Amino acid sequence: MGGERRAFIITVMGRDRLGVIADVTRGVLALEGHIHELSQTVLQGFFTVIFDADFPAPVAAEEIRQAIARQGKPEEFCIGVQEKPPDLRWALPPSFGRFILTAQGPSHPDLIHRIASYLSDKGINIEDFYAQPRGEQTALILQVYIPDIWDIQQLQLELEELGGEIGVRFHLQHENIFRVTSEIAAVRRLALWRGK
Repeated sequence: MGGERRAFIITVMGRDRLGVIADVTRGVLALEGHIHELSQTVLQGFFTVIFDADFPAPVAAEEIRQAIARQGKPEEFCIGVQEKPPDLRWALPPSFGRFILTAQGPSHPDLIHRIASYLSDKGINIEDFYAQPRGEQTALILQVYIPDIWDIQQLQLELEELGGEIGVRFHLQHENIFRVTSEIAAVRRLALWRGK
């Protein structure tokens, strides 16, 4: 992979089916692309994937879009390709912690907006956000960056206050604590299942 290369952020969306990521990545490889980071999910029968990849310098955004589109049926994929500026960096605070925020409460139209707006007003960046309705309730899991200027206990109190206003129970844990407790619980369940 010698020579000058250009980096792109690429998104692909469409109806989910078997082999879709294999097809998308085949289109990237056809142009000698190298995928570095990828995130993919399926929501109500639709997949979406976002990834960054670099290509030999002559390759342009439209060529990438066409190479991926050729791997599906006509009009199957909705594809976005944007060149990544070399200095692109999310401006994280100099000192921050990564936390997992979970929430559960009644589904209503402004639930996600209220939570996202609260976090934005506090200077807290959302890295990952997952929300799923469960009957009349919605369960949410967020991975967030919290600047060290915030006292976590105070933040938890404020989240409880917000929760009281919108009928949501919040739980905030440092990522390391969340992983340890979740992984131990998962291993314990697996051990119990194998012991049956």
